[in-house]
Amino acid sequence: MDKLITLLPFISILFLIVFWFFSPNMGAALLTITVPFVIFSVYSNLKRKQLLQELNETVKSFQAEKEEIIKEIQKKEKKQRAHDEELRDFGKSLSTAINKDQLLRLIVKNFSKVTESKEGESQCFLLSRQQGTEEFIYEAGHNFDSNTLKSTRFNENDEIIQSIIKTKKINTFISDIFGGDSNIRYFLKEERITYLSQLGSLALIPLIMEEEVWGIIVIFCRESAAANIKNDEAFFLLLVAQASIALGSAIHRGLASIDKLTQLYNRTFLQKRMKEEVEFCNRQLLPLSLMMLDIDHFKTINDTYGHQEGDMVLKKIAQIISKSVRLTDICARYGGEEFVIVLPGIEEIANDKFSIAEKLRQGVENSDFVVLGDKHIKVTISVGVTVRRYPVDKELEMNELIQRADQLMYKAKKEGRNRVCYD
Repeated sequence: MDKLITLLPFISILFLIVFWFFSPNMGAALLTITVPFVIFSVYSNLKRKQLLQELNETVKSFQAEKEEIIKEIQKKEKKQRAHDEELRDFGKSLSTAINKDQLLRLIVKNFSKVTESKEGESQCFLLSRQQGTEEFIYEAGHNFDSNTLKSTRFNENDEIIQSIIKTKKINTFISDIFGGDSNIRYFLKEERITYLSQLGSLALIPLIMEEEVWGIIVIFCRESAAANIKNDEAFFLLLVAQASIALGSAIHRGLASIDKLTQLYNRTFLQKRMKEEVEFCNRQLLPLSLMMLDIDHFKTINDTYGHQEGDMVLKKIAQIISKSVRLTDICARYGGEEFVIVLPGIEEIANDKFSIAEKLRQGVENSDFVVLGDKHIKVTISVGVTVRRYPVDKELEMNELIQRADQLMYKAKKEGRNRVCYD
């Protein structure tokens, strides 16, 4: 079609010349009238080609930009998936701690792991605030020789420590080892500086609990790792949140009001901790899930086998709960055969293979309960799960959250028991 449009003016002129040959007078007149239109036609055709070429170039440019945007989105999605997996592994690892000391070691180990680079591992240690003093003391290290430190105690009034306490923000110092005012030199003996010469960069990550800096993770790392911490601060703040919640939970477990039978928190303490966790999730813009569960046909168990055997069932359910959740979660006996579990930073949803509620339900269903010494019985639970999403549910009161979970739990019972009902 383009060739035909190009040839048409020339065919017209050729026809007019032939016509002119047979009728000179009429041919001259027609040629005079037609030539401007032919010229205009040729010009229009050239202009059309130019516009088509520009349009094609624009389309190609848009396609190239689109491909770049898609690549960037895929890159971000891949990075987000990697972060999600690291967060799960981080929380799962912390949940294995059986006491505060082991938890501190795991926190340091995990921060060392997530700050590795292609060039090699990071070296990491943790300073914790000594209550009643102005000192932060060395608690635990990973891949780190504590003999390189000037001291195992550092004063909170020293400039570098005071900066962390005031700002409560992550500080990074890239390629900071050889300068005369190097922050790395603050921590190390002068004769041991070369011990860390291949790392050269420093990151200081505050661990915050109840608005106070209770600890500082000190990381000696490669320049690329320090740059990654600086550029990906939001991800590391989520790790900090998990670590802070875990330690807060571990500390409170040792001091809290505990239900004597189940060794879980009691209802009074649950209400206090829920308030703290709601405030924490608001500050960190995180969701919070709440589960309420009830033992199915528990009255029948008590009536049939006696209250002592019923107490045994309650104890075993509590053990299954403790093993099914993270250390960062809050588990309490709410009353009778009812339990409440608070999951900070998690959005429990139906059909999620990582659902803690479903894992817990299956754990109880598959467990062997022995009563009266040798009688094996099956026990199941009904679970209601609700989620407090930020900022949609920012104003939602704790009592309303518990009430929603309670209604969903009774919905699970009405639908046949031994199931989980979600929002």
